[in-house]
Parts: sequence; C-alpha cells; structure tokens
Amino acid sequence: MKAFILLGALLLVAVVAAKRELSPLNPSKLALLPKDCGVTKLGRVSNSTVSEAFEYPWIALVLFNKTRRPATCFGSLITRRYVLSVINCIRKTKQDPNFIRLGEQNEATKEDCVESKDEKTGAVTKECAGPVIDIPIESYVAHPEFDQPMYTNDIAVIRMSREVEYNDYIRPICLPTTPALRAQIPKHLVMPVWELDNDAPNHYYGALQKFYVEDVDLDSCQREYEKAGFSPEFGDDDLRMCALQVGPNYVCGRPAGAPIGTEVEVDGTWRHVQYGLAKWSPLNCTFRHTVPMISMDITQYMGWITEHLEA
Repeated sequence: MKAFILLGALLLVAVVAAKRELSPLNPSKLALLPKDCGVTKLGRVSNSTVSEAFEYPWIALVLFNKTRRPATCFGSLITRRYVLSVINCIRKTKQDPNFIRLGEQNEATKEDCVESKDEKTGAVTKECAGPVIDIPIESYVAHPEFDQPMYTNDIAVIRMSREVEYNDYIRPICLPTTPALRAQIPKHLVMPVWELDNDAPNHYYGALQKFYVEDVDLDSCQREYEKAGFSPEFGDDDLRMCALQVGPNYVCGRPAGAPIGTEVEVDGTWRHVQYGLAKWSPLNCTFRHTVPMISMDITQYMGWITEHLEA
C-alpha cells in the first residue's frame, strides 16, 4: 500500500513537472520587454482593498468609441507600445477597439493624488499624478485558437499607434520571462480592477479596487464548477489557471483582461509580475466564495505573447 501511494505521488509530481517544462523563449523577442518593470514610486503595494494613486501604473483600459453596446475590457501595459488583454469583448461588440486609456486610478476625480505624512514633523505632502492619456490602437493580434464556449485562449496583444512615455503613474508590469518565474505560480495573488456599473453595462466607475485571490489547482476548480452547474472541462495540458477570490471584498462583475499577479523578488528587487489574465466567472455573486475565476495562465502563453511583439 505504501509503495502504491508513493508511486501515485511520484506520478503526480511528474505530471506537474511536465506541465511546467515550457519551451525556451526567443531571446530577440524577450529583449523587447522592459527590464525595469513592475516597480512603483510607492514601493511595495499596500494590503488595503482600494488602490492609491501610483500603485498600479500598468493598469490599462481597452475602450470603444462608437458601439451600440459600449464595452470596456481591462489590460496591462507590457512595453511602451503594447498592452496585454483579452479578445472576447472585441468579439462581443463585433467592432475593433478604438483606444487604450492609461494613467487612470479613480474615474470620479480629475486628479489622482496620494498623501504622505512625515513621522517626525507631522507635515503632510500631497502628490498628484498627471492626466490620463488615450492612445489610439494601431492593431491587435488575437490568439488564433480562441474558443469562446470553452473560455480558452482568450488573449490578445494590442499595439498602440505610438510609444508611451514612462513616468510615475504610467509604467509597465513584468511578465514571467525567466525559467524560475515560469516554473510555478505563487499561491497568493492580487487582481486590480474597477467595478462595472450595473446601470450602464461595461462602464467602469470609482477607484481601482484590489481583489485578493489564490491560485487553485484545476481538479479542485473543476469540482467547484460542477457543483455550480458548469463544466469548463480542464485538461492535463490546460493553458488556463483558476483564481479563487479570498476576500475581504469580492468582485461580482466580469473583470475580463484584468492582470492577476504579485510581487516577486527578482535579482534583489521586488517587482510585480503578472501570472494570470482574468477571463470569466459566474455572475451570481453567491458563487464567488467557492467558484474560482477562469483565467489565462501567462506562464503558458509567454512564447505566443513575445512572438507577436515588434520593435
């Protein structure tokens, strides 16, 4: 019996290891990704549920100007020219997105500001980010094997019409580029996203919120979906990940395109690395405590992402 259990454990380890044996990335394409990524002027992110100005300078909005049904998807800035997002909201509207919005933190304010207090003098310093910028979209590449019914390969690389200048409130996120970063997804992650207005579908509002999630194995994820009456049919070589919301707050809308990541120490510096791309979860809020979000596993898509970057 002990031998049988040991054999089963070894087989399980072998399956996990096989899934993480990812093909090498093209060095010339990797060179297009910024090395100074995933850092902010605030240092490491706080444990609050509402973001501060400058805290997530890589968050992006994919917006449409003229559609009968306005749509908003989220995304992340990965280079001066590219944003990573999903393709499904484009398919829904049957119209190409118009522009990328960068530098947003609170939709309700003209200026996004943060205050800090000097512990010795008690003096309060207020710093404000600059205005948001809207950059037209030049083109985008959608994954050719996107499967809407099964929520697979919902990923797109969007090229803006010009390069963006980095500053304190607009900076790129890191992607898992090294073998070490691609080998394992951290257990505890965070997803910054705006709430969507129920009275105006797909319109974001208020301040950027932070929702804490945990990486969940696909077998457990499958069981929870089956209990809820869904069947995403995960496979051994699946390119998706499951992110379970752990509170204290829960998002009930569909945060399509929101980056899921965490801070990781890379060469002695804490950097925010994106591991997931939020895709779908049941709209019934009663399921949010037990049914994870289906997301694209960025570690599995790094080859596809980098191959579609151009200088």
